[in-house]
Amino acid sequence: MSIKVLLKPIKIFRLISQLLTYAMGAGLAHYFGAQVLWSVLLAGAVFICFSTLGFDYLQTLQQVNDGRFSPEGISAKDIQLVRMGLGLISGALMTTAATITVGWMVNGVLWSGAIILLVAVFAVGGVYILEGTMDKLRPFHSLLETVLVVILPPALGYFLQTQDTHRFLTFAVLGIVPLYLAFILLTQLIHYAEDQRKETLTTVTSMGWEAAMVIHNALILLGFLLFALAALLGFPWALIWPVFLTLPLGLLEIWLMERLRHGQKPLWRIMQYALGAAFLIPVYLLAMAFWLR
Repeated sequence: MSIKVLLKPIKIFRLISQLLTYAMGAGLAHYFGAQVLWSVLLAGAVFICFSTLGFDYLQTLQQVNDGRFSPEGISAKDIQLVRMGLGLISGALMTTAATITVGWMVNGVLWSGAIILLVAVFAVGGVYILEGTMDKLRPFHSLLETVLVVILPPALGYFLQTQDTHRFLTFAVLGIVPLYLAFILLTQLIHYAEDQRKETLTTVTSMGWEAAMVIHNALILLGFLLFALAALLGFPWALIWPVFLTLPLGLLEIWLMERLRHGQKPLWRIMQYALGAAFLIPVYLLAMAFWLR
């Protein structure tokens, strides 16, 4: 049980999402002719992953210290071991992230835009940690996680490599934000009954399961509509058209959710795979297009 609690904050899908969105942002800088600093690129990937994992471990530590969220069926002695383990892991992760930040400052890598982004990472991370046990903040978990995973990593990847701003970064990010929000809502819908039983406040329990299903479907459509809008506003069609190859997966997800909404048996695993692919594949395709052109 102790090991399970220590590994709970590690979410593979989220780590992959962060690395891909970060690579997409750095790839866009490369696409516009920036001289890629590979040491900075790798350090940035480590910073993004370690800082977010550090926030997750600190949040889990806070929840273990709060009696309402303590793991069930675990002895007081094991709780102490879990606290120590969570504290050591979070300390190591945050120390590494802070060391990377100091190294960038010493080597003159950071400029005003990148500094603002780093401040934003730690500011949002601080609220994210508090959200773990503060009921007033818990309904905003979906937004906070989306900012940490989908919005800040590509911006940091881009601005660590160049100081030039470009609207294409906004266009690329806007399309994937709704898709990631839809995935978070799906995850919360899967645990809806358990969250209600434990009286755990989430975005879905706050709005209700039926409203969450409707919004989930609307977010998927919005994501692809924003990609289409980006193309209309000047985003090169040669770069963005492969994204629409995953539209059938998004439509499959919507059909499966509508099927569930009308009382059919849920196919959670298929829905997770379909929506996960509908999010990850467009990010991967955009990143590859930026790096290869």
